[in-house]
Amino acid sequence: MSSTYDVVVVGAGLSGLQAALTLDAAGLRYIVLEARDRVGGKTFTLRSPETGAVQCDLGAAWINDSNQSRMWALANELGLETYVQNTAGNVVVQDFDGKLVKFPYGQAPEYPSAKDTRSCISIRDEVERLSLTQSPSILSAGPYRQHLDSMSFETYLRNAKVTEKAFATAQVWTHAMLGVDPSEMSALYFLEYCAAGGGLMTMRSDQKGGGQYLRIRQGMSAFAEGMAGKLRPGSVELSSPVASITQKPNGTVSVTTKGPLSQTYQARKVIVSVPTPVYKTITFSPPLPPSKTAVVNRTRYGFYTKYMVTFSKPFWTERKLCGLAQSFIGPVSVFRDTSLGDQSYCLTCFLGGQFGRKWAAQDAEGKKSSVLKQISDVLADGQDVTPWFIEVHESPWMEEEYSGWGCPCPVMPPGVLADGWGALCAPADNLHFVGTELSPVWRGYMEGAVTSGEKGATDVIAELSRDEVKAKL
Repeated sequence: MSSTYDVVVVGAGLSGLQAALTLDAAGLRYIVLEARDRVGGKTFTLRSPETGAVQCDLGAAWINDSNQSRMWALANELGLETYVQNTAGNVVVQDFDGKLVKFPYGQAPEYPSAKDTRSCISIRDEVERLSLTQSPSILSAGPYRQHLDSMSFETYLRNAKVTEKAFATAQVWTHAMLGVDPSEMSALYFLEYCAAGGGLMTMRSDQKGGGQYLRIRQGMSAFAEGMAGKLRPGSVELSSPVASITQKPNGTVSVTTKGPLSQTYQARKVIVSVPTPVYKTITFSPPLPPSKTAVVNRTRYGFYTKYMVTFSKPFWTERKLCGLAQSFIGPVSVFRDTSLGDQSYCLTCFLGGQFGRKWAAQDAEGKKSSVLKQISDVLADGQDVTPWFIEVHESPWMEEEYSGWGCPCPVMPPGVLADGWGALCAPADNLHFVGTELSPVWRGYMEGAVTSGEKGATDVIAELSRDEVKAKL
């Protein structure tokens, strides 16, 4: 059986759904093919099977109401209720020797060595400056951009002669933001990632304007569910993984799904809105351009897991802690309080890079006990927290094929981004590519996804209009 459309959208994450909404507004015929049995991609709210109450967000979990204008508009449009991230109280740093350094949110930690304190502040400020400076901008083609892409972020840090404590601080950033060690991506990639989110300080902030300012009481899945609900009924096909995309000599594209209900769809254009590692699961005919494939084959996820632990009481707030903590020894690199004030108190633990890989080698009980021990040490003054433990949930992304076996955003090693960005984002004849990792703003975030999806659909609409004009001449 074959169906014909103006556009087939592959993937019903936020970028694909936004692309479909833009196509819908333009009056085009479209279909969205989603491999999973749900919409939302890497946004996924776990809800209680008994009550439907939100338990936790296994994927993306925050927006803000100032510089994430698309997500804020969607939240209002869909009538979603926001909850401000808690920053009242002290932040904690777990040092190399396990000792704790506590300080008010918004200030810098003061270490026993003034040299360490100065080095941490200096590298933070330098990364912020580079990610925001307009002249010379890291986003402008030229020798400066090439130079930053020629080295790993670790080499960049070593060249800056940071102390080991400052290096560990930067490693906390890369673990929590991308799940990689500083050695695993180019300096340019990390700096550009920060620039896309308004700078390192904005991306790391839990306060107004920051990357972790607002959560949604209904859960982040409410965004995708609400967006899908605005589309033409029947326009989203779930459990329809795409097996092949074939561009034909007559200018049409054939998209075939796999599985017991395999179906083929014909279209004038296709918008591919899956993460780049997922491209390898689709047979493209003809193959994607070598310039694009060369970059796609070098994008990779790090090790990144969110481990959400629920307790019967917020023992950290009783100790005048806000729940934000970071560690130089792991296994958890960053903790955040993700309670929703409903008598169920939650800490989200970010495990990434080498710390996460080592932690993941344990069995389920070992993983849980090591995290609870660290929570006890860091947020409970050493008191055993197991009496208050209720349950734990671990994000599934590294085991999920349709996310590309990872989260939150693929990174690039040295020597790829500076010359490869244009090819990565470029269309391939009648195929257009969207997704948060291809966004110039808030890359890796939901805001980046919807921005990219809208731009991709707008480009497709413009091309179809030009084609119709040509056909009339």
